[in-house]
Amino acid sequence: MRMTIEQSSGRAIVERKDGSKQNVKLAKEICDRILQDVEAAGPLNELPVRHCMKSVSFGKSIFIEYKGVRTPDLSCQQADPRAAALKKDAVEILSAAPIANAVKRY
Repeated sequence: MRMTIEQSSGRAIVERKDGSKQNVKLAKEICDRILQDVEAAGPLNELPVRHCMKSVSFGKSIFIEYKGVRTPDLSCQQADPRAAALKKDAVEILSAAPIANAVKRY
């Protein structure tokens, strides 16, 4: 699943692996908070992230990409407060999308 957020409009586009897409309207506070958390995290690819065991066939991953730099997988419980904040933001946004009902809750 891929999600693109347009901060200025508060619109997110959720795209599933099968290519289906859904537009989701997000509260301005959510858009502003995720941008603040992304910028406060520093270089996303340098975040210390805790890994966990996942099913190969059913395991899900959460990544945030910003300006061409992507976080490590955030789906596991995170000890680093920056990674934990980003995970919380991502889960909140996914929860706002009805298409995410088929996605395992983290």
